Amino acid sequence: MKQAEQQILRQLVRGPKDFWQLITHQDASIKEFVDILNKLEEKKIIRKRNSVFSISEEGRTFIKPYLDSKCPCCEQGINLEGEFSFLREEFKKVAENRPLPRAEYDQGFMRRKDTVKRVIFMYERGDIERREIFILGDDDLLGLALGILNLHKRITIIEIDERVVTFIQKKIREYGFRDIEVLRGDVLKEFSPQLSSQFDTFVTDPPESELGFKFFVRRCMEALKGRESVGYLGLTYLESSLRKWQQFEKFFLEANFVITDILRDFSFYPEGKSYGDQWENSYQSYRVFKELKLPFPEKLWYRSSFVRFQAVGEINLLPLPAIKSFKELYLDKETWATPDL
Repeated sequence: MKQAEQQILRQLVRGPKDFWQLITHQDASIKEFVDILNKLEEKKIIRKRNSVFSISEEGRTFIKPYLDSKCPCCEQGINLEGEFSFLREEFKKVAENRPLPRAEYDQGFMRRKDTVKRVIFMYERGDIERREIFILGDDDLLGLALGILNLHKRITIIEIDERVVTFIQKKIREYGFRDIEVLRGDVLKEFSPQLSSQFDTFVTDPPESELGFKFFVRRCMEALKGRESVGYLGLTYLESSLRKWQQFEKFFLEANFVITDILRDFSFYPEGKSYGDQWENSYQSYRVFKELKLPFPEKLWYRSSFVRFQAVGEINLLPLPAIKSFKELYLDKETWATPDL
């Protein structure tokens, strides 16, 4: 089912809506929206009476009711205390005693509520329900948060850190999450052919070196089915200049993707004591601390934007950049807040 079809149906499950109410909850152009309404009506999935649309009994089998995520004040931001409050509370329990980040893998998990915000935004965009989802690197435990929501068709996680793999496997068993697998894998090595062209949605937080970013994202693109598939990633302005952003945008366009959303400063990374006492040592390897002789930070400062992009035709898989080492993968002249170990 196409994204816009899903967005229409999950609104109608909540009750009849007119044209203007429906169009505010979907992402298609007006022409595409009208074509989709006509198609759904022809298939008897929805009905139209005067100017009001409703869903048929057959249509109800395709979709679950929409969970409202909008902030009641600004009508734009995400409301963590509304219909998704259960997700925040459950994820807090699931994420307890998670492995602490390792500098050698450039790890650093975001705040729990920011992981939940990502899930809610992906849901709102129609990229979770009945979707096959690929996650490359998951110390943020996004896959487990998706498991709590329990709307996916399948989730596959590739993670290099054996501690994280073991933790996720344990939680899958403990909570009985369905259709989630986590595999240990190295992005510098070929993935299994069984993962190629299998997924609707991918999520990753790539390194912000120019080569590393393209390598990670290109690997994820391999996993997508193609037309209308989507990707999500975190990207900062702290370690990526506008020149680098421009290069990344050109990369998306050449691969036949278009950026649809950029949520600025959507995720914050607490670091400090929440990462364990040993993390302070890795700060000394950050170039920003070497250059400026700064003290250990005591406040939230590192944050990333959440970027969504979507294929507008067949995916053009560009050649993989030539990378020979982890250092090349993670570091360039702008990565001033990445461990150099």
